[in-house]
Amino acid sequence: MINWSVIRQEYEQGASLRSLAAKHDVGKSTIAERKLKEQWTERRTDTGHRTPDIMPLPRPSSIPVSSDALSIARIGLHQLAQHLQTDDLLTIASHKSLADALSQYVKVLLTAPQETETREGMLIPLDGISDYTRREIRRLLLEDAEQQREAS
Repeated sequence: MINWSVIRQEYEQGASLRSLAAKHDVGKSTIAERKLKEQWTERRTDTGHRTPDIMPLPRPSSIPVSSDALSIARIGLHQLAQHLQTDDLLTIASHKSLADALSQYVKVLLTAPQETETREGMLIPLDGISDYTRREIRRLLLEDAEQQREAS
């Protein structure tokens, strides 16, 4: 079992990702992903040695995101998707620009407060219902709508 608290402590005390990977038999990229996810921090002194930061950086989720930014991000993602569906080869610079834009759009969408929809009526989870039951629900809804039209 991997003891992540020990790995983090050793990293913050100056151990390199490569040495931690070898010592704890964990992939370097796995440690790097965990480091980014949990925002492990370090600071180098004037002598070049690492020392732990005292205050962690604020998490991106604390950044307020307006609804306009959400709309722009959705539009931008849609346009990127359309652009990438062509068979044209991209230059390295264009590829980097697209990757950067994608990263920023996704960051906006992930850090934005989740929108909640309010719906009237009963919600039925359709993913666990058989095809027969779905057809019967549709039939009953159509029958109900027809009865409401006749009543009005």
